[in-house]
Amino acid sequence: MSKLVRPWYWPAKGQPERTEPFTWIVDNVIAASWWPDPYVFDIYDEQGVKAVVNCCEFDNRKDVPAQFDYYHIHVPDFGVPTEAQIDRFIQIMDKHYKAKQPVVIHCVAGCGRTGQFIVAWCSKAGLIPKGKNPVDWIRSKRRCCLETGAQEACAKKIYKKYRS
Repeated sequence: MSKLVRPWYWPAKGQPERTEPFTWIVDNVIAASWWPDPYVFDIYDEQGVKAVVNCCEFDNRKDVPAQFDYYHIHVPDFGVPTEAQIDRFIQIMDKHYKAKQPVVIHCVAGCGRTGQFIVAWCSKAGLIPKGKNPVDWIRSKRRCCLETGAQEACAKKIYKKYRS
């Protein structure tokens, strides 16, 4: 068996003191996750997830079980996605949402980069109430989301773009 791809700095059992391995943001539609070691893929399967979007610098395509559609959008750690990356994610989500196929998005901890993409699609889909602070909204779903001031600003900008 080949060695699994995994971030060198990510602990084998995650960071339960910080967050959980899997969180539905919108039930049976979009979820956030930390790095999917094999036991995390089992959670995805149990939860009915059909597609996995990895938005970190480590491409784990070869480790993703065949029953999941897989997408990789490379955003550096603590980074902010480009407009093109956000547009690509929205297209992926729209496709799977239309097909009623739940999607999970992960980076390494499932917080910063993951939170920005979730805010983007949920803003466009009208799932964040108008006038709601998107930072507060995503953190009410997964408390670790959006780790830097630049990520918070990105989330607010995206929300404003789609909800104003």
